[in-house]
Amino acid sequence: MLSKIDEVVLNNIAWCQIVCNTHGIVGVSKENIWGLHSKAPKFYPELITSNKCATIEEVKSFIEDGKVSSIKDSYANLDLALLGFDVLFEAEWLVHAPVLDFDPIQTNWRVVDTEKDLKKWTAVSELENIIKSELLKEHNVKIYICETEDGTLGFIANLSTGVVGISNVFSIGYEEEKLWKEIPKIISKEFPKRSLVGYEHGSSLRVAKLSGWKAIGPLRVWIKLDENL
Repeated sequence: MLSKIDEVVLNNIAWCQIVCNTHGIVGVSKENIWGLHSKAPKFYPELITSNKCATIEEVKSFIEDGKVSSIKDSYANLDLALLGFDVLFEAEWLVHAPVLDFDPIQTNWRVVDTEKDLKKWTAVSELENIIKSELLKEHNVKIYICETEDGTLGFIANLSTGVVGISNVFSIGYEEEKLWKEIPKIISKEFPKRSLVGYEHGSSLRVAKLSGWKAIGPLRVWIKLDENL
């Protein structure tokens, strides 16, 4: 039986695979890692450890077969400095229980379902050429946007491994804490009785935790700046 953190990690890998698919990039699953043998889309890693049993030797072996400049150490338990990588940031996996009873939410929330709206969403979130229109065809992926007098906010939800992954959360001109409080209500309406998961770091992590999200474990993202990998 998977632990909650295992569910979160596998959901994140599923999301990364979906994004890579829209870029025509094929992922490879090994026993303890998932990865790419070619360059990942911007902001995405070429390798993710899929369980805490992954070893330096497995990572090294995968690296030798392709160009890897970014690694998500899902359990923050590998010293990848030994392979020439530097820590880009440390983060925490997050979980939020489904909301069974809640007050009304912002009526301006809607699911992005046209290329015109997606173009607007990617422009505001600064994710042009990363989040592609092919995602609109994914049944288990929902892209949300809310436009108010105060600003624009949004996020993406993906359903896999029995949980709903939340990613690409942004808030322009809107109080971030309110956004993190609204997300569980929106998702619990769309995907009833499903736990919400994701990860954040820095100020967004602090705000998410203040908004009722629970940190369940660390992760670490490593990069190698050497272009001659």
